[in-house]
Amino acid sequence: MQEADVESIASSGSLEGDIYANAPAGKATNFQTYVNVVSVLAGAGTLGLPAALRDAGWLGLLILPWPAPWPSIATEIDPYPDVAHAAFGMPGRILVTFFYNSIALGGPVLYLILTGTNIHDLASSVGSTITLKQWIMVAAAIMTVPIIITKTMREVAVLSIFGALATTIVVFIVAVAAIVDSKNFDTIAAPGGVVGPVEHDIVIPRQLPIALATFAFSYGGNVIFPHVEESMKNKRAWNKIILWGILTVTALYFLCATTGYAVYGHGVKSPIYLNLPGGVTRTISTIIITLHVLLAIPLFMTTFNLQVERALKLEHRGLSKRAEWGYRAIIRTLSMILVATIALFFPYFGQMMSLLGALSDGMLTFVFPVVFYIKLFGIKKVGKLELLAMAFIVVIGVAGSAIGTVDAVKELAKAYRGELDH
Repeated sequence: MQEADVESIASSGSLEGDIYANAPAGKATNFQTYVNVVSVLAGAGTLGLPAALRDAGWLGLLILPWPAPWPSIATEIDPYPDVAHAAFGMPGRILVTFFYNSIALGGPVLYLILTGTNIHDLASSVGSTITLKQWIMVAAAIMTVPIIITKTMREVAVLSIFGALATTIVVFIVAVAAIVDSKNFDTIAAPGGVVGPVEHDIVIPRQLPIALATFAFSYGGNVIFPHVEESMKNKRAWNKIILWGILTVTALYFLCATTGYAVYGHGVKSPIYLNLPGGVTRTISTIIITLHVLLAIPLFMTTFNLQVERALKLEHRGLSKRAEWGYRAIIRTLSMILVATIALFFPYFGQMMSLLGALSDGMLTFVFPVVFYIKLFGIKKVGKLELLAMAFIVVIGVAGSAIGTVDAVKELAKAYRGELDH
């Protein structure tokens, strides 16, 4: 759908009607779409939620679901850049494209870091001397193959079934193991066997922005959702499907966050399974989540690569199938090299996730949906209470993104200098 279509919908004041009239036919069933939504949302961000709650205190549970309603807003019309163009022209498109692609590339960066870290820990336990950065390069090289072979989101989406199941399994493993690992909710059995008091905070106001950044990242499916919706057979069921998907992952988020923080308190780490004692439980959790994040990399990379290929009009240049495949392979290999390079220079999972959540997800999740809605459909169609709520969301989103980005950069700098304890 082009921006003209979006503008015509805006002028009609309807979000339904002819939105799907000219949409391409998809093949995904409602259940397959639901699985895709859960897989996109419930990824590596889930495992950082207990640490985010550590930063915010227990009050963080109240702001954890704040980003939940917003991931689907852009997809109700069209991909984010098209909506931005319809609202504010080329400047809007350029601005949103920057944040949009930072997520499309930032997600794989995080996943490569987590994959490399997990494999390095497992391999080191059996005497391997291969470094973390070498494992990141190996993971990047391996995942370049499916990224080149798979052409569209429909082909990549089959990986989502394992992803959704893997995250659910790991959350339950971590929750049960954490509870078993604690003597009670006043003491904690640390991996080294030392039993000590568990400390919690009600609220840490100064850390709320960086915690909100992690929460926003955990709901930041805006980049993938337009393509998931496009692959649906029954697109009019999208709102219902994404509602159930968001409710599912929110339940997982609360389970993981509350259990992890309650048991480990200030000592909780990101990702949470690093708190588990060494042994079968931790090994199984590590292997499952590593496979999940590896298989999730093509979801994000394909989204980015499809944008590049469409911008270059690769399919409309009259190329032979072999030549088109060759150009596609070059584009996708170069994008993977870029992602791997960033991961090699900044292999710090928790800090990179906070930076990505604050810088991009905060704007894409809180600020832009509200601003674009008002611009496209008019402020007169919004009630006073709704307008007040929207203004509050925008202010919180802008302030949270700004403060969270500054804090995340400081934390990343400390990690780079080796000054962090967790």
